[in-house]
Amino acid sequence: MNFILRYQTVFIFIAIVALLYAGYTYMTAAPEEDVLTQTIVAEEGPDQDLIALLFELKAIRLDSALFEESTYQSLVDFGRELVPEQVGRNNPFAPLGSQ
Repeated sequence: MNFILRYQTVFIFIAIVALLYAGYTYMTAAPEEDVLTQTIVAEEGPDQDLIALLFELKAIRLDSALFEESTYQSLVDFGRELVPEQVGRNNPFAPLGSQ
């Protein structure tokens, strides 16, 4: 008992420092995040059609034997070759007659 009375101020000082440290850590701790209790799955939305179409396109497998058939080989290309044309002014934003 004599030991406690002898070092009473030291014990009080240590207790005050411990309380101050506990209060500081409690006040500066990051707030706890709310616990997610329900998962909401967005089944309907503007992008759902696009995602469904993407999955359908990924499922398509192309048979390369199609390109070897005589019917495909007999197709004719009716495309036209593009002819380069004269380019306009160097600076289209310049006033007319400045060049």
